[in-house]
Amino acid sequence: MPQTAPGEGREEKTGSGRRPFRLPLPVSIIVLAVSPFLSLWLQQWMSFDPFRMYPSMLAVNAVLFYTLYFAVSFFIGSFRAGFIICHLFTVFVGAVNYFVMEFRGAPVVPWDIFSVRTAVSVAGGYTWSVTSSFVLILLGFALLILAAAFLGIRPGRLPVRLIAGAVCAAALVLCGFMLQKQSFRDWLGMDETLFTPKVRCRNNGFVATFVGSLYLINVEKPDGYSPERASEIIEETVGGTGTASAASSTASAGSAVKPNIIVVMNEAFSDLTVLGDLPVSEDPMPYFRSLMESGDYTAGHLMVSVKGGDTANTEYEFLSGDTMAFLPEGSVVYQQYIHDEVPGLVSGLLEQGYQTTAIHPYLATGWERDRVYDLLGFQEFLDINSFKSPVLMRGYVSDLSAFDKIVDTYEAKRDGGPQFIFEVTMQNHGGYSKDYPGFSATIDLVGAGELTSTRAAEKYLTLIKASDTAFEQLTNYFAGQKDPTIIVMFGDHEPSDYITNAISRITGYDPEVSLQERQRSYLVPYVVWNNFGMETDPDMDLCSVNYLSAWLMRQAGLSISPYQEFLLRLRGKVPVICAGCWIGEDGRYHEISDREGVGGEMLTAYQILQYNHLTDLSGRVSGLFTTGAS
Repeated sequence: MPQTAPGEGREEKTGSGRRPFRLPLPVSIIVLAVSPFLSLWLQQWMSFDPFRMYPSMLAVNAVLFYTLYFAVSFFIGSFRAGFIICHLFTVFVGAVNYFVMEFRGAPVVPWDIFSVRTAVSVAGGYTWSVTSSFVLILLGFALLILAAAFLGIRPGRLPVRLIAGAVCAAALVLCGFMLQKQSFRDWLGMDETLFTPKVRCRNNGFVATFVGSLYLINVEKPDGYSPERASEIIEETVGGTGTASAASSTASAGSAVKPNIIVVMNEAFSDLTVLGDLPVSEDPMPYFRSLMESGDYTAGHLMVSVKGGDTANTEYEFLSGDTMAFLPEGSVVYQQYIHDEVPGLVSGLLEQGYQTTAIHPYLATGWERDRVYDLLGFQEFLDINSFKSPVLMRGYVSDLSAFDKIVDTYEAKRDGGPQFIFEVTMQNHGGYSKDYPGFSATIDLVGAGELTSTRAAEKYLTLIKASDTAFEQLTNYFAGQKDPTIIVMFGDHEPSDYITNAISRITGYDPEVSLQERQRSYLVPYVVWNNFGMETDPDMDLCSVNYLSAWLMRQAGLSISPYQEFLLRLRGKVPVICAGCWIGEDGRYHEISDREGVGGEMLTAYQILQYNHLTDLSGRVSGLFTTGAS
């Protein structure tokens, strides 16, 4: 039991021989009793409304806080030191979550630890705003720390406090363990709507949500999964398990020449008119829009799984054919799940004689691309160090210089066979509210006011205009080349909530109205340009990224794997699937958990195939994922 340590005055005399001030015993007990709860409340208040926590989850959070505070204090042997350490840790974690939400619009999740290096590398491009409530919360923590510094009570003698500390630590671990159990979460009434993490943290409390998400680090095995079942699905759907599906050549009017394939995944490139009519002074993407509306090229919108960040997940969906819908919310595939070769678009093109090059005008270590690209099949990776004196915008390599690198790569390798060049740009990366020398908005949101977020949106639209101009120059160059060439450009995601909320204030867009409305903020434009009159596909006006690479190989007249053939057949029943929803052939929007009807049954089959492709490395049926064309 806590008690005043004998001889405390003799141990802690000041230089003048007087004992330091300590709170009276009754006051110290009150401070011990309420401090962990107040710390919980203040941390929740940093980013969420603490009054909206479910009562049962408030109790769970309290258990986590009290057991942590007292375990640390008992093991250290000091309530003063233990509570100060825990207060500092709590405010640090809360502040990190606050700024991460400013950065990407979503709270911290357990697997963000894998993304720290990437986050630090781009953090300088952001301006951080601090609200008055945030300052008040910091003052509240300062008072808690001050009160802890004057506690006049100690945990007791060594044997007692070690036993008490062990009991508290065991209770902390047990609570965390129980939060991994579905039955316990159901009993608590815990909000488990993965796709709305902010609401989930508001209802459950940030700490309990974080701890309760630890089980999601691993990919759950689908019901009925086995490697044999994966082979059966391909046999039932495609009609073969180990041979490639031959595509009829539509690429070059009967020619056997394989076209060059250039893919630009443009950072944060989006058409914000999907959120409503914008009062812009000029169209920020006139050239791109003209291609989309011409009828000469396959074009439309892709529904992606991320927003305002996690670029690598859109990248992975495109290159692999897998979907984030079957993976833990907030996870980053490159960093968490890729530990061996993953066959997909790149390896399939390698099998058919393509030279494969990846380009990214920033750090190679971002999202661990320097490790993952080799496992995906890229023969060469050109990062920021490959750019000599590029034109910069806001300190990032401009799309103009990024596209010039594509041209340079093509010209350097044009005699070595068909090329696949995949570039992820950097120009439009977040940080739109920050002022940069030599950069200012040239597109106005007419009559939208002078809010900081509105000015940031105008800078964003100005960047999109620069991308549009650079893309026109890229296509103009390849229009003059004899080699048949396909150029695909699409955005990886819409900008963060900071920008889309500013747009919503103008257009009246409300994502809370329905699932369909929510998904409008996950749409990005795409176009498949070519210089040889490739056949268009009007059914591709709305699609998801996971289908695009299989469709592209088929349109280019190349062989595809049985898995890619399955994806193309799935697209007929489920034209869109992403982390937020799936859309059936009848146009109805469904939550990912809804598996009713033919579309739902095929999604279950898809999940089994994806698990074999990405997760079950020892049981992977390799013939399902190769073209057999090598």
